[in-house]
Amino acid sequence: MELDEYLKNFREQIDTLDHEIIYLLSRRFIIVEQIWLIKKDIWAESIQPKRWEELMYKVLEEAKDKHLSEDLVKKIWNLIHKESLKIEK
Repeated sequence: MELDEYLKNFREQIDTLDHEIIYLLSRRFIIVEQIWLIKKDIWAESIQPKRWEELMYKVLEEAKDKHLSEDLVKKIWNLIHKESLKIEK
């Protein structure tokens, strides 16, 4: 069996997961926009340090349970947070 043929199924699974990641990010940012509309109406701050701290704790605990790199997960969530703050401005 040729290598490409052997890897085809795995690559299709990765493609499906990549599609799902994009879809989930899109949904997440739609919710961020809805939250921002509420915050804007009540003059709430965009950045809520306690919420961010709690979120990072939960995410890193889950990452640890799944044997994912803490550094990788921190980088990804920091990028997501940065993008969320752009939406909330």
